[in-house]
Amino acid sequence: MINLNIQKLRRILAAAALLSVIVMSIRGCVIARRSDLSNENGETKTQTTGDISGITVCVYDDDAGENISLPLEEYVLCVTAAEMPASFSLEALKAQAVAARTYTARRIAALGGTPCGRHGADVCTDSTCCQAYRNREELGKKWGAGAPMYFDRLESAVNGTSGLILTYNGEPIEALFHSSSGGMTEDAANVFGGDAPYLKSVASPGEEQFAHYSDTVAFSRKQFSKAVNKAISGARLSADKLEDEVEILSRSGSGRVTQLRLGSIKTTGRELRRALGLSSTAFTIKISKDTVTVTTKGYGHGVGMSQYGAEAMAENGAGFREILLHYYTGAELSSIY
Repeated sequence: MINLNIQKLRRILAAAALLSVIVMSIRGCVIARRSDLSNENGETKTQTTGDISGITVCVYDDDAGENISLPLEEYVLCVTAAEMPASFSLEALKAQAVAARTYTARRIAALGGTPCGRHGADVCTDSTCCQAYRNREELGKKWGAGAPMYFDRLESAVNGTSGLILTYNGEPIEALFHSSSGGMTEDAANVFGGDAPYLKSVASPGEEQFAHYSDTVAFSRKQFSKAVNKAISGARLSADKLEDEVEILSRSGSGRVTQLRLGSIKTTGRELRRALGLSSTAFTIKISKDTVTVTTKGYGHGVGMSQYGAEAMAENGAGFREILLHYYTGAELSSIY
């Protein structure tokens, strides 16, 4: 009786082992099928989990007037080099690489993003539409003898953050960035109208040492009036009546002008910035007998990561993670997969 039970147990264990092998084989086939990526020519590339070498981005090259296809990480390197000085600290460059990769991830159609759509591309090289971009040949000419060193730095920044993007509620964020905030970034709602919980105004200390922390530009009264009247419909400023016709009405919490009066109309700080070519909307206006002096703080729209602020944080020992989570409130670092 005991021997019969032992034989029966052995048969059960053998059957279970065989079933396990069959299940593992099936799973292996499924995993293998999922890792095969076929391109448009029917050629198959095998991609392992976490490997992003198979992701490409379609870029419309505005200068060449054609679409080019680049590996994602190569595109991120060229954007990082074009958007931030390669002499910046490595951790600041890493932060820029993650921001650039995140911005791109939101626009790659193959990843479910919304492309910029120019000529059917995911992104373009027009910095007023997407991100700035310079290819390796252009960068090599720009850097000259320093090119090998700078390429090494950029490759370290990109490889050191490979595949990392910023997400909010599981989706890539709109990772906006700008040159300098002038000490405090701006809430996206005050610039673009829509609310983004991860693009809130935050302090950006340490920028005082960098260029464009404060800029001053002077116009003659006639120059100021002419420039404003040409760019802003209905302003109708008179050079000899500017003291009564120009008035700042409101500012955001970061100090940027949100509304001002020009003659009999009301307009935004963004409109005046555009009309006069100002560095930012964080400005003051001083009208004297002969001149109009406008002083600005910061450079750019002020939303998201301040690049010079990131450099200041890196110089003080912050890593790229700390930099990114400071400027993008409530965001998380995630794998692009």
